[in-house]
Amino acid sequence: MDYESVAKKILQRVGGAENVTGLVHCMTRLRFNLKDESIVDDEAVKKTKGVMGVMKKGGQYQIIIGNDVGYVYEELNKLGKFSNQVPKKKENSTEKKNILTMLMDTISGIMTPVIPAIIGAAMIKVLLTLLPMIGVLNTSGDTYQLLTVIGDGAFFFMPVLIAVSASKKFGTNVYYAASIALIMLHPNFISMMTTAHDANETIRFLGLIPVTYATYSYSVIPIILAVWSLKYVEKFVDKITPVITKNFLKPMLVVLIEAPIALIILGPLGAICGNVLSEVVYFIHDKLGFIAVGLVAGIYPFVVMAGMHHAFTPIKLGMIATTGYENFICIGELCSNMAQGAASLAVAIKSKNKDFKQIAGSSAFSALLAGITEPALYGVTLRLKRPMLGACIGAVAGGLFGGFFQLKCFGIATPAIVTIVQYVEESRPMSLLIAALTILITVIVAFIATMLIGFEDVVDEDDEEEYFEEVKEEPELTDGEEITVLNPLAGEIVSLNQVKDATFSQEILGKGVAVVPAEGVVYAPFDGKVDMMFETGHAVGLTSDKGVELLIHVGIDTVNLKGQYFHPMKKTGDEVKKGDVLLTFEKEKIEQEYDLMTPVIISNTNRYQEIKAVKTGKANVLDSILTIR
Repeated sequence: MDYESVAKKILQRVGGAENVTGLVHCMTRLRFNLKDESIVDDEAVKKTKGVMGVMKKGGQYQIIIGNDVGYVYEELNKLGKFSNQVPKKKENSTEKKNILTMLMDTISGIMTPVIPAIIGAAMIKVLLTLLPMIGVLNTSGDTYQLLTVIGDGAFFFMPVLIAVSASKKFGTNVYYAASIALIMLHPNFISMMTTAHDANETIRFLGLIPVTYATYSYSVIPIILAVWSLKYVEKFVDKITPVITKNFLKPMLVVLIEAPIALIILGPLGAICGNVLSEVVYFIHDKLGFIAVGLVAGIYPFVVMAGMHHAFTPIKLGMIATTGYENFICIGELCSNMAQGAASLAVAIKSKNKDFKQIAGSSAFSALLAGITEPALYGVTLRLKRPMLGACIGAVAGGLFGGFFQLKCFGIATPAIVTIVQYVEESRPMSLLIAALTILITVIVAFIATMLIGFEDVVDEDDEEEYFEEVKEEPELTDGEEITVLNPLAGEIVSLNQVKDATFSQEILGKGVAVVPAEGVVYAPFDGKVDMMFETGHAVGLTSDKGVELLIHVGIDTVNLKGQYFHPMKKTGDEVKKGDVLLTFEKEKIEQEYDLMTPVIISNTNRYQEIKAVKTGKANVLDSILTIR
């Protein structure tokens, strides 16, 4: 895969760097925060080679890449430097969500960046279970004690990790957030609260306000609530502190106000909420028993599709911290992962498409051995539909077996064959056999079910070539042939390096010039077709009859206007003649808020040997501005 090419196409098709307010990635997905999702061409994104699918969830535009997501992410950061951005919440969103959905989306978004640290610590805990069993490590030795500290560190100080992630989610100061988490975990505070609790006494702040006893190590919800409130405390303090005192007075007041709020109100409230949520989930388990495990295993792929699977992490963590193991959600998750891998393996064997065989095979390997199921889920089973049913059948079968024989999980490393030791109970030698049989039954049933149900095979074609078929069939320029591109709007022609946006000034999207408009009308500079008229009207993409692809982008960051003051006169797919009016805009109103410098870019720059600006300074409509060879 050409990661640089994939990154460029993705960035262009999500509306360019200026439409991106934040970008992170999880194990398999690029998670964009976009200013305006309506301008994104979903079909073009889906057809990009290397993209397995697209999801819109919780204010994020998620692009499923698979195991190569990290490489594509690196290339995107080279283009837009998104790694240092804090995603901003979109205002005036028309997406309606209920409270439960918003809560789950928030928890999921916060947990996603923290998962690698948790997995690392969990794998150390797995080693601490395995090594003593095979006689390699003495549980009374110094090495065991040190490894215990290493494996427990990320869990004990979980609130600090969550605080950092939550600060980015809520757009507040990361160091304030971490400080509040550290206060909640301070040894003296823990000792004071524990001593008072054991003595059946109550700690009182200022001698009046009771501080409710709660344990914050290993917790998630209390610190999320605290960081959420921190956002408003920061704003309040910023308003009331004089400018001359902000450097020292603001930090003191923020911590002095937020710490009591966290310790007295939100911390205990979060602990109570976490306990209630955990009790509800396990009440279902207690009532339905092993049947509940099978049901969770069967529906788990749809939980992942909803982006809510990380919302269960606090529940699993709390149960493991309290009892030492978890025997419900983790077992269902294990069976679901194995079933996705087995179904993908069946597809890899049965498919006649060589390219898709490789995709399905690598997806199966990823799910079975590494526990990364999204390539299998989005790239194989969901795409083909019927294999999803086979996977669900296998997951239910494995879940029922594991639940019936009371399989337990002692860590939260990604459920996979290589992490089977986290299901081994030291005092119960048969637990390894039960874990192995649970996986085996899941895999066999899912594999056979998928083979029997069958699927409609993927047609042997290259979507990327199909999508760009028109462009590739256009004739190349002969030696010495020259194309002249005319000016689409009256104004002053300047070099692209004067544009205050690196995407244009560094010619990431292609070569060209910029125009400082003298009037609010954009004309067609040649005969051709409108490839894309953005719904916001701030940009238009054209292709000439000779194959020149041109992007006219009116102003910088004008996508934020969401179509206000822009009036498209043509729509996507329209044929145009030189001199036709493409769009009009209210110049005076827009330039009060935004820079109206308008890049005129040759999008398919790589097709030509030379693109040269032939005019600078004042230019009329349809004056020659570029030559192409």
